[in-house]
Amino acid sequence: MVKFIQRGSPSLCLAAILLLAIPAQALGRPLRIGIQAAQPLLDSPPARLAINDTVGLLQKAFPGAIVALNKPAVDVRLVLPDFRGARSACMPEAQKRQPFPCLPAPESSYSWKSVRQAGVTTLRLAATSPEGVASGLYGLLQEKLGVRFIHPRQTIIPARHFWPLPGSFTFSGAPRFAQRGFHLHTLHPVELTEQLNNPATPNAFEDVTTYLDWLARNGQNTFQFFLLRGVNRNAWIPHARRIVAYAHQRGIRCGVEISLAMLQQQAFQAITLLRPFPSYRRQVDETLAWLFQAPWDFVTLEATMGEHLPFLGTLLPGVQSHFEQQVMERYHARLLYATHVIGQDDGEKVRRPLLPASGILIHTVMCYSASEPKAPVYGNDNQRFMLEATRAENNRRETWYWPESSYWVGFDSSVPLLLLPYLDSRWEDMETMARIGVNGHLTFSSGWEWGYWLMDWSIARWSWRYADNGRARPTSPLSRLGELFPDPVLTGLWQEALLLQNRFLKERELLRYMAALTPFSELPPPLNRPFQPEPAFRYGWLLHDAAGEEAESVLRGPVNDLESYAAGMEIIASRLTARIDYLRKHAPKAMLREPLADELTTGLRATALRARHRALTLRALLTKRGTHGLFAKECRESDQFLTRAEEVRREALRLVLGQEARYRYPVELLARRRPSLTAYPFGYLYPTGVLYFWEREEQQVRQDRFDPLFMNLWDIRRTIGLESLFFRN
Repeated sequence: MVKFIQRGSPSLCLAAILLLAIPAQALGRPLRIGIQAAQPLLDSPPARLAINDTVGLLQKAFPGAIVALNKPAVDVRLVLPDFRGARSACMPEAQKRQPFPCLPAPESSYSWKSVRQAGVTTLRLAATSPEGVASGLYGLLQEKLGVRFIHPRQTIIPARHFWPLPGSFTFSGAPRFAQRGFHLHTLHPVELTEQLNNPATPNAFEDVTTYLDWLARNGQNTFQFFLLRGVNRNAWIPHARRIVAYAHQRGIRCGVEISLAMLQQQAFQAITLLRPFPSYRRQVDETLAWLFQAPWDFVTLEATMGEHLPFLGTLLPGVQSHFEQQVMERYHARLLYATHVIGQDDGEKVRRPLLPASGILIHTVMCYSASEPKAPVYGNDNQRFMLEATRAENNRRETWYWPESSYWVGFDSSVPLLLLPYLDSRWEDMETMARIGVNGHLTFSSGWEWGYWLMDWSIARWSWRYADNGRARPTSPLSRLGELFPDPVLTGLWQEALLLQNRFLKERELLRYMAALTPFSELPPPLNRPFQPEPAFRYGWLLHDAAGEEAESVLRGPVNDLESYAAGMEIIASRLTARIDYLRKHAPKAMLREPLADELTTGLRATALRARHRALTLRALLTKRGTHGLFAKECRESDQFLTRAEEVRREALRLVLGQEARYRYPVELLARRRPSLTAYPFGYLYPTGVLYFWEREEQQVRQDRFDPLFMNLWDIRRTIGLESLFFRN
C-alpha cells in the first residue's frame, strides 16, 4: 500500500528542501549558469567585452555546464547592475578632491552579494560604471573561482563540476590607485617591442590586444610603452589608432613615452638637436601633430639626452615648457614627466617638470624598494630621495609611482637570475605609496620569462584591496605565489628562498657579482659611470695591482659568500624538486600547475649555478695574480678553476635549454639574433640562450682582457645613437 504524504506535512517540506539542495548535475542535467545584463550595459564596450569574455571563461571553467546570457532558467545567476546614464568619466571621490588636474579615471570599485533561494544561487553585483562591472566580473573569476590570469599567453583555468561557492557571502574589490597599469620598456627587445612599433610584424595587433586583455582581466586601466625612432611614420599611425581604440574599449587609458632628444637606445625624438631649422618649437609642433593623429590619453616626456647625460630642461627650458604646454592645452592630454634615479652632481637630486599642471612619474630601479637603506644603483647609496620627492610632489601635482619589475641589460633575466626580492620590494613600495596617496602606480616591465610574469601578475593583484564578508583579505610578498601552489611545504620553501636571496644578494651585496658588468663599467674614468650594482674594485686592478691583503679579503668576503649562497640555494632547489615530485605522485590534482613550479625552481637553481660560476672565475683570477709565465704553477691552478667554471656553465646551459621550451612566445623572437628596431640585434633573452656573460668572464680571466671591446655583445653605435644629433627619426 502506498502511503501518501499529506499536503503541508513536515516530511514533504523536508523532502522539498533536500531536493533543492541537490546539485543540478546529481539530477542528471548540466549546471546552468546565466549572466543577466541590461541592454544599456551591453552597449558599453568595457562591460560588453568583459561579459562576453566571462561567458567564455566560465564555459571553460565549467566544461559540462551551460553558460548563457539573459536566459531565465538557471541554477546560478550573475545579476549585473541595471544602471542607466552612467558614464566612464565618473571619478573616485579621492581623485575629485585633488587641487590639481588628474587623468580622469572611472570609479571601478564593486561588491558582490550571493544568496540562495528556491534552488537558485543569485550573485548580485553592485558597481557604478561599466569599468566597475568589468572589474567585478574578472574579480569574481580570479579571486573567488580560481581562474588565474598569470600571463598574456597563459591563463590557469580549473575544471569544475559543481558551483564551488557558498550560497551566502559577500565579496568586494576596491582599487588602491586611480591609475594602475604597466609601462612596457620597449627600448629593450622584449616580447611586444616589435609588435607595438612595427605593424608589419606578424600578428602585431593581435599580440598587443592579447596583452590589453591581460591588463583588463587583472583590473588594470593604464598602459604605456616607449616609441622608437625607427617607426615607419606612415604605417604606424593607423596601427596606433587601432591600439588606442581597443584599449579604450577595454577601459584602459593609453599613453606613449617619447623623448625630447634622447640619444641612446633608439628612443623617438621630438627634436633633432643639431638641426635648429626649423626652430625647435616648430619641430615640437610637427612631432605632436603627427603623434596625436591617434587619441592618446597621456604622453610621458623623457627630457634627458641619455643616462648620465644633460637634462634638456636645463639647456632648453623654453622648448620643454612648450612641449608640456602643447600636450595639455592643444591636445587635452595629460603630460607626465619621467624622472631618473641619476642625480646631477651639482644640482637637485630629482628633476621636475617645468609647468605646475604637468604630472610626474617617480622612478625606482631593480629589486630595491624606495625606502630600504641600502640600494647601490646608479652610484647611489639608496633610493630614499625618490621617496622624499614622491611625498613632496604628491601635494602639488598628479604623481604616479613608476618602479621596475625587472631590469634586463645585465642584471636579471639576461644573466639569468630569478630575483624573488622584486616581490618583497614591490609589495613594500605598494603599501608605502598607498599610504602616501599617490594617484597612480605604473609598473616598469622589461620581460616576463624566467619567472618575471610572477612579478607583474602579483603587482597587478596587489593594486586592489579585497574583502570577504566584510573582512579585508591580507596579502604578503609571496601571497600570489601561495595561491598558485597551496601547499604549506612549498610555501615554506619559497619563503626560505626569498630570505636567502635577501640575506646574501642584498644585505651582503652579492648582486654586485651576480649581475654582469655593463660596457660602461669597463671604460676608463671618468667614463665608467655606474648603472647596476658592481664591485668596488676593477678586475684588472685585482689581478695586477691589489695588495695581498686586499686580494685575500675578496676570497674571505665575496667568494666565500658566493659559495655559501650557492650551497644554500642548491639545497632549497633540491627540496623544492623533491616536494614537487612527491605531489606529482601523491596529490596529482594539486600539481596541475607543476610546469610553473618547475619553471620557478629552475630559475632559482640557475642563481645557485651563477653564484658557483662567479666564485670559480674569481678564484681563477686571484690564483693567477703575480704570474705571467705560461708554465707557472699558479696559471695551471687558474686553468683548473676555469675548467670547473666551464663545467658549471654547461650544466646551466642544460637548464636554459629546458626553460626555452617553456617560453610563451617564439624562441626566435626572444632568444636569438634577429633584426630589431631597438639598439639590440637580438631578443632580450639571447644573452641567456648562450650564457654570454658567463663565457665572457671565463675568457676575460684566460686572456687578461677587461676592456669593453673584448667579446663585445652590444652595437655601440646604435646604443649611443650619436647620428640622431643630425638625422631626424
